Amino acid sequence: MKRSLRLLAGASLFAALSVAPATGAEFQFTYGGQAHLSGYWIDQTELATDDLNNFGFAGEGRGWARVNWIADDGMQYGARAQLRAQSSEAEYSNDLIRGAPDFVDEIYAYVEFAFGRVTLGLDDGAADSAGIYSPSVSDINRIDDVRHYPVQDPRQPSFTAFSPNGAHLRTDLNASGDAMKVTYYTPFIIGIQLSASYTPELTRGFDGFGDDDRDAQGNIWEVGLKYQGALSGFDVGFYAGYVAGYNERETVGLTLPVTAARLADGVPITFTSLAFTPDDLEEWGAGAQVAYEGFRIGGSYRLTNIAGGAGLADQAFAPTFSTGCSQIAGCVLPDQKTEIWGAGITYETGPWRFGAGYVTLEEELPPFIDAATRRELTQDAEGWTGAVGYEVDENLSFVVGYQRYDYEGPTGGCVGVACDTLEADLAYFQTSLTF
Repeated sequence: MKRSLRLLAGASLFAALSVAPATGAEFQFTYGGQAHLSGYWIDQTELATDDLNNFGFAGEGRGWARVNWIADDGMQYGARAQLRAQSSEAEYSNDLIRGAPDFVDEIYAYVEFAFGRVTLGLDDGAADSAGIYSPSVSDINRIDDVRHYPVQDPRQPSFTAFSPNGAHLRTDLNASGDAMKVTYYTPFIIGIQLSASYTPELTRGFDGFGDDDRDAQGNIWEVGLKYQGALSGFDVGFYAGYVAGYNERETVGLTLPVTAARLADGVPITFTSLAFTPDDLEEWGAGAQVAYEGFRIGGSYRLTNIAGGAGLADQAFAPTFSTGCSQIAGCVLPDQKTEIWGAGITYETGPWRFGAGYVTLEEELPPFIDAATRRELTQDAEGWTGAVGYEVDENLSFVVGYQRYDYEGPTGGCVGVACDTLEADLAYFQTSLTF
């Protein structure tokens, strides 16, 4: 860990020196933002004792500002900050890494020169930044890493996004989230860009540096490869990314609760998993898009050992008090994987845009013993969508769409003790403003 701190301190000094403007430098200041509001009609599985609302809303606003100095020799030095405000239904895709206040989305300093670009701060990792995924009419209400998500866990008294066993339909390599990191991007050369990033600690800031929390991931390295170009009249893009981290303090012999339908009578009960040692982080992914005369088609794939595919766990809960593995969701499992893939197509003509998409997930759960039988079960999920968008001008657009979600878990139902199986249909109307 001391080596990690020295590396980050050196990078911090480099960035601090870099943002000092050179003599004769040209100063630039730019800003902007977006606001999105979605209204929903929802029909989802619910408990007999809890009648959920059939209508819902999700809203968010983001504003950013950037300062930039361009020196006489062409070097660029600057910093960028982005703030956010959002409703509970618009927080589903955010990483839950502690540190900076919730309203701070990203903030980093950078220097750009002939050999590429270096950033330091709260920003996406190299593998995530390189990502190319399914095209979508709505960036907010897409089903792969959806940002507005009104499907509710029926057991909760207030809104809680439904993600049984951590199942999260997203193919981006999001393990390091917006944690403090240093990233390097090469220039595009014949359409190809390489990138790499290093995250010493899973924290949004400097909180927790030097702490080796149980089963928390640190020293996270990422690499990304991205290509964008034209081939025989087709616009083509593809990417590949890889992420690896290290368990800071392993818990040997850890067990977790696993809720499943009992073999004897099908009644859902909570079992204790077989003992295991949480693993080091490893995930990889790839994606591609092809565009031709208004049509765009693409897809992406992700394989990760983060249970459920959401962000890494960053908080301890009873009874284990393990920061990274006090529950299944977000735990880095030693032998079980979560596999996610998605595909989509859009067509654009004038101000109109039409599209459809699909995404599916299979999560392997920790094994357990039931009536002397070793059981290895999965949590499955999939989603479909269709949407139509209309762009009034560059600052205002509307989207109407339909989404369908199906979750199927080891209990096969949704009752008071467990809810891992659910169906949801929803229609939405989205308004987006850009300034």
